[in-house]
Amino acid sequence: MTANGRIGDDGVDDPRTVVISSPEELIASIPSMLGFPPGPGSVVVICGRTADGHAGPVVRMDVDGLLGGPGSPPGEGDGRDGADGRDGADGRGGADGRGGAEDCRSGEGEPSPVVADDGPARGLARFCSREGVADVHLVVVHEDCADGHSAGLRAEDAAAAFEYWLGLAGTQVVGAFGVGEFAHGSPWVDLFGMVRGTQVDPDSTEIAAVHAFDGRVRAGSRAEIERLYQVRDHGACDDDPHGRGPARLEGALEVDRAVRAHEDAERRLEDGEELDDDELAGIGRVLLDIAVRDEVYRRLAHRGLCDRDGRRLLWWSLARRRPGRERSVALLLLGAAAYFAGSGVHARSALEAAVAADPANSLARLLLHGLENGLAPERLRRVAAA
Repeated sequence: MTANGRIGDDGVDDPRTVVISSPEELIASIPSMLGFPPGPGSVVVICGRTADGHAGPVVRMDVDGLLGGPGSPPGEGDGRDGADGRDGADGRGGADGRGGAEDCRSGEGEPSPVVADDGPARGLARFCSREGVADVHLVVVHEDCADGHSAGLRAEDAAAAFEYWLGLAGTQVVGAFGVGEFAHGSPWVDLFGMVRGTQVDPDSTEIAAVHAFDGRVRAGSRAEIERLYQVRDHGACDDDPHGRGPARLEGALEVDRAVRAHEDAERRLEDGEELDDDELAGIGRVLLDIAVRDEVYRRLAHRGLCDRDGRRLLWWSLARRRPGRERSVALLLLGAAAYFAGSGVHARSALEAAVAADPANSLARLLLHGLENGLAPERLRRVAAA
């Protein structure tokens, strides 16, 4: 299979691709694709090309019952972790769209295996049917599944459930592998065959090298990424000094002036300067104006973030130091940047933190809805840029 190496700084797909030619490399690439190593009880699905020719997402799902005990809480088993990086993973992690595999059930064939909850498999099949994904690879993460008989059977049954529902949607499972963890020398097993082997170093893959070159840092877990967007600086302002009313600037000239002030703050941060609390408060306040926020969002869609981008530095400062509504807009913009770049897990973590900071942030909720329903980053970017 092939996977796009990265997103260009202009938000356009970089033409460079990475060719994955062995199970060992496929398995070892998953932590870099997702941005963290998935834990036991999850299934990772690497989707092939969609009907429109775009590389499909890499999706991680918690499968309730896979570990033989209480599984993930309701709502966590629907494929909502997008993947980090533009395919190998493009953040379209939602696999719970309408129509598709569930409508394909006709009573023909054998019933699907029922050992773990097959809701995630049905949701993924709906997504693949809607997007025209022709083929996928599966990796089931279960402790001892490569060596233990009972664990191996559970992993096989989980893979068989995915194969069944995806088959009804017209999507072929090209390969299914079981692992207990992602580490150099750890065993892997072909869940549909007799082949087994040992893993290569996850840091040695070509995708890992591409991400390291682009300055992406792989987290130790999904929880670590979520905590990143919840951190507040010591002495952060938590009380909104402006009340709860909407911010409104008078006329296009005022909006343009506010956007220029935002860009000036970006440039200063890129040059190594710092913003004092009063300046940061002024930027945070004008971002509450919908026209200003939307113009900053539109420009972000035209030009994604690079590693030392002043916008990233500014939004992180706002998110960590300003009160709820201003923090929410900054997190929204960080989440949108991650979404545009195909980093589904970062997008979800940032957008959920944005909604927690301000439940009235309707744009953050809208982007979360798009993520859950598999709206591709390139489509979202086109809409935002317009």
